[in-house]
Amino acid sequence: MKLNLKLLSTRFSQAKEQLYVPDDGVNPYLLEHILRPNLEGEFLRLGDIDFDAFEADDVPALEEYYDRLYKTSQNLAQFAQTVARVPPAPKAARVFC
Repeated sequence: MKLNLKLLSTRFSQAKEQLYVPDDGVNPYLLEHILRPNLEGEFLRLGDIDFDAFEADDVPALEEYYDRLYKTSQNLAQFAQTVARVPPAPKAARVFC
């Protein structure tokens, strides 16, 4: 398998900066104060949670968002592993001094 790193780099630089896992419909409190700190390794205590900031119906939306986020991270990891497995190929001509 051949991988054109120059083309890959160009495509990455042309990509729009955006959320690839949309957080539409996710309660902002749960997202910013519960999920993101937890993903960053911060410990969460039950006494710190403002249970008035969300409804019980908001929890399944957060769970679905987390599942989509997890699947996206798995796909990215798989892509990175694929790129890492591509062996380097020599150029026919010298490209540096």
